[in-house]
Amino acid sequence: MKRPGAFLAAYVGVVRGFSPNAKRYLLANFLLSASASVAGVIFNLYLSAAGFQEGFIGSTLSMGGLALGLFALPAGMISDRWGRKPAMIAGAAAASALMLVRALTVGRAALVAASFAGGIASTVYGLSTAPFMMEHSAPGERTHLFSMSFAVMLAAGVLGSLAGGALPGLFGLLARGADRFTLYRLTLVCAGLLSFTAVLPLVAITESRGRRQERRPAEPSRGRGDWALLAKFAWCNLWIGLGAGLVIPFFNLYFVTRFGASSAQIGVYFSVSQVATFAAVLAAPAIARRIGKVRTVVLGELLSLPFLVSLGAENTLPVAVVSFWARASLMQMSSPIGSAFTMEAVPQRLRATANSVTSMSWNLTWAASTAAAGFMVQRYGYAVPYYLTAGCYAISAVSYYLFFRRMERQSGPAVESDLYHPEGVRHG
Repeated sequence: MKRPGAFLAAYVGVVRGFSPNAKRYLLANFLLSASASVAGVIFNLYLSAAGFQEGFIGSTLSMGGLALGLFALPAGMISDRWGRKPAMIAGAAAASALMLVRALTVGRAALVAASFAGGIASTVYGLSTAPFMMEHSAPGERTHLFSMSFAVMLAAGVLGSLAGGALPGLFGLLARGADRFTLYRLTLVCAGLLSFTAVLPLVAITESRGRRQERRPAEPSRGRGDWALLAKFAWCNLWIGLGAGLVIPFFNLYFVTRFGASSAQIGVYFSVSQVATFAAVLAAPAIARRIGKVRTVVLGELLSLPFLVSLGAENTLPVAVVSFWARASLMQMSSPIGSAFTMEAVPQRLRATANSVTSMSWNLTWAASTAAAGFMVQRYGYAVPYYLTAGCYAISAVSYYLFFRRMERQSGPAVESDLYHPEGVRHG
């Protein structure tokens, strides 16, 4: 195993060699991710300050996942037809505009519609990024580009979470007497404007349509075995999505309601969670090299379960915060590894389809459980969703191991050669 210094030096050398287009994409991804992290800290609090209860908040939040689940395949077709650059520009610009719409209205219908439309726009952008990176990287640097994209999102998440927590307080100093709702609204407007700046590096991308078309292989007919393999990945992802939707959208409200945390505290909790996840992601390739990708994915999910149960039962803030950090890092550390394994396990002609199918399975169940979780929290409190999520993750982990442990053994060294592919859908 390489020493950390030698590994980092080699890694930096590859990153410096990225094409200008790849670097522009990374900048755009940073800006969009930072903006989304600001909104992620504040949006629920904004809706709560506007007088909405958890049931409506959950329904509104579920719209993004529902849109992604319903429009994953059409979004992929749009990306193929328009080209990656136009699709990414259109998706980023529309998502930014709709973020501003949500920041400037409290009408129920407008919030729901803007959240759904924003989900469609984000889907068009998001499902174009992995093909874009494949088309604008050499084979020797590709895994590093995917890894760097994930790292950029994590870094942006740290800064965005800190900014989201701090900006209401800063605006409060500038606009003395303003209520919490107004301070949250100003913060969301800033997030929307920041998101718009991501369009600039995307516009600067130079893309050759002819080159892109040459790289697209012919699509032979898909047999039952192909669809059975995709169904296995979809099954595992739908359980992760089902569990994630029960708790992840409500973490900020959980800390506010149960512990009386401020937005600044929540911003710190979220940003430290991103730092812990970044460290875990860096460690994951070494773990996968020793025990294999499948076992790494399963181990991360199973080890996160006690911390989920702790979050549901805990009434002490420090313990809850540590459990929050541990759960996030353990679940997310294997995301690049799981994505790499998926791309290696399916035939090349099925990779785009696999991306869409697994995205649909995750997001449709996430949307359904998010909508239900809001009402569940109103009726039963925050403990029950965490216990149910632990059960969902356990089903996914056991299924993943049973489905794929032999496939990894059969793949041998080829499966262990590519340790980075973070643009996946196994979130949690």
